[in-house]
Amino acid sequence: MRVGIFTDTYLPDINGVVSSVELLRKQLEKNGHDAYVICTYKGINKVKIEGKIIRLPGVEIKKLYGYAITSPVHFLFIEELKKLKLDIIHAETEFGVGIFANIVASTLNLPLVRTYHTTYEDYTHYVNFINSRRLDKGLKKLVVGWSKLYCDNCVKLITPSKKTMEMLISYGVKTPIDIVPTGVELNRFKDENTDFDEVYRIQSLVNLHEDEKLLVFVGRIAQEKSIDEIIKAFSLVKENNLKVKLMLVGGGPSLEELKNLTKHLNLEKYIYFMGKQPFDEVVNYYKAADGFISASTSETQGMTYIEALSSGLVVLARHDEVLEDLIKENENGYFFDEDIYEAIEKFDSLSKDELNNMKEACMASVDCYDADTFGASSIRIYEEALEDYKYSYVIEKTTLKDNCVELTLRDFNGDNEKLTISMDTYANMGLRKNSRFSKLNFNVLKEMEVYALSYRSCLKRLANSDYSIEMMYSYLYRKYELNRDRASLIIDELIEKGLLDDYRYASGKVNSLRANLYSKKKMAIKLAHDGVSDEIIDRVLVVQDNDELALAIKKANKYLNIITNKSYNAKKTAIMGKLLNDGFEYNICKEAMSSLDFSTSLLQEKEIIRKEANKALKKYSRKYTGTDLRNHIYLSLVNKGFGYDDIYALINEMEL
Repeated sequence: MRVGIFTDTYLPDINGVVSSVELLRKQLEKNGHDAYVICTYKGINKVKIEGKIIRLPGVEIKKLYGYAITSPVHFLFIEELKKLKLDIIHAETEFGVGIFANIVASTLNLPLVRTYHTTYEDYTHYVNFINSRRLDKGLKKLVVGWSKLYCDNCVKLITPSKKTMEMLISYGVKTPIDIVPTGVELNRFKDENTDFDEVYRIQSLVNLHEDEKLLVFVGRIAQEKSIDEIIKAFSLVKENNLKVKLMLVGGGPSLEELKNLTKHLNLEKYIYFMGKQPFDEVVNYYKAADGFISASTSETQGMTYIEALSSGLVVLARHDEVLEDLIKENENGYFFDEDIYEAIEKFDSLSKDELNNMKEACMASVDCYDADTFGASSIRIYEEALEDYKYSYVIEKTTLKDNCVELTLRDFNGDNEKLTISMDTYANMGLRKNSRFSKLNFNVLKEMEVYALSYRSCLKRLANSDYSIEMMYSYLYRKYELNRDRASLIIDELIEKGLLDDYRYASGKVNSLRANLYSKKKMAIKLAHDGVSDEIIDRVLVVQDNDELALAIKKANKYLNIITNKSYNAKKTAIMGKLLNDGFEYNICKEAMSSLDFSTSLLQEKEIIRKEANKALKKYSRKYTGTDLRNHIYLSLVNKGFGYDDIYALINEMEL
């Protein structure tokens, strides 16, 4: 495997990122892989190539001591990088070199992996020159947005701690995240590999006496490290005659300011500034000390803490979630919040035996940070990223269609596929044109496509007519085979947006049914059939009580006009039966019947009976004669509800 490691800081700079990059490079080479480090140098000349170390020209930012910012665009050099035949790009930063890494990955069609070392929100003060709270808030928001944008272009993300992972998730990052604590070459810090002559020389530089203890800080001398708080705590060390000294190893933008503070507090005999030291020499400064102290507020893992523990140093640290698994109170160190002096006082009170016991505990506590474990985890992530990349997709085109977004996707082989998702999903997942997502996310979106299509279909139906919630559940099952649990996602959204409302549906349905002269009972049955609850049915129908009789009368008159060729009695019976069948109460039916005007029916009675008698005659005369014929005609007319007198009179008239 050929890996391109892109970082904006590298040797001879000394910091946690550099340590991580250098260890990664060594582990890759140790396991038979080729590692190329692409970093910066302070200059404006051409690209420098030192074997497998490639340095891009950059401008030093004084405020960010030790960092050189390079242009994110080096188009000519991309052609040179192409010759390296890299398999994967690993970005250790997201600015300058990190942006260039993104461009290279996109141009060369390579998977991009990112290690998130830094909480960039904690560094906005470097560009907030006017110290504006509003500006700082805006800058932090900008940093979060950029971090999310960058991370979403990666195939895999690596964080050194759970804290950092949770921070990225809070940003809305969807890319898979692996927690891989940066390892340490533990052998570097063992006594048998220590140059004690150099250690004694360092101790002599700080005038360390046998009865004194020495604390060390290693790192960048910068505001976010809160070194000023430690220096101020040493005023109490001096005041109370504690036998403790401090040496600060490193350089940075706050160096002169802190030197002046030390001088102002008359602490020159307690605090020593050792300056920036070569990478291979730093271990001697750890070994020269008895303890390590840091009040940093911006740790994502804390490499220097691990190096210090590997050296057998008791660690004094500001309480931080990221350090909770590393530092055990009273076993290998002490936590503090604002009470830095109290922690120093505890450290000062340790006897030689207690200090030696804690030293053993310190070294044992970092066995899990073995460099080989770190290397194996990194290689595994590369292999997974390469595999995932083969099944990833790039969004080539987005098209809005009926409240949905149709994505035109290009896979690793250049083939196209279309996918339809909701606008909310598109926004929530942070998708956009040219963004890439994994096979896992594709499968998730493919599953969600059903919801997008069914949701769109629901919107179309609701645009033409209102539906109850239960009716929509039934539709989604019939049309898309969505069970109740899956359909609930759509139903809940429709309800939330006010597009589905059983009370509104029931009220509208009642108005429609009333226009068709439905009784209260029949309306209740219909609404219940549509899945409307009893409670809503009772609410929408309670106002209909006074109108029930009016409806029954209208319905009765309708039947009166429809039912013809029946006797007066038969017509009354038929109308009554229909009203009862329509669900009207018996008393309502009787009252409605009493309101009917049958005068026209009575006038037509003789004409109707004659007509029905002739029908019966025609029907039965083929088979019967005489008395049998009379009897059959008589029974036929009786069954139709005509009166006996009218029947006898008519039959006699017919002279059968």
